[in-house]
Amino acid sequence: MRKLANQIETELKKQEICAVYNSDLARVWPKSMSVGRRMKQIQRFAKQHALAVTFYDVGLCAIFEKENASTSAAKRVLLLEGDRMKRSRKSRSRAG
Repeated sequence: MRKLANQIETELKKQEICAVYNSDLARVWPKSMSVGRRMKQIQRFAKQHALAVTFYDVGLCAIFEKENASTSAAKRVLLLEGDRMKRSRKSRSRAG
């Protein structure tokens, strides 16, 4: 568990969030546990390390961030591979 905490701490020094995927989570909280129990234990781990955690069910991914960062950010948008942000262009009519 200390190794996971160190990994998250190192990542959060470089960026605002740290994603930990199911394969890494299973090293500390085995997949044989019920999903609800795993999530509660991961939440307890986050609280003990002053982190906020958000879960994504596809393969159970936990997104950790510093606890105070989650309250100060008004809105966080995660772009998935293939998603693109499009800028709208106003069409100009040309007077001729």
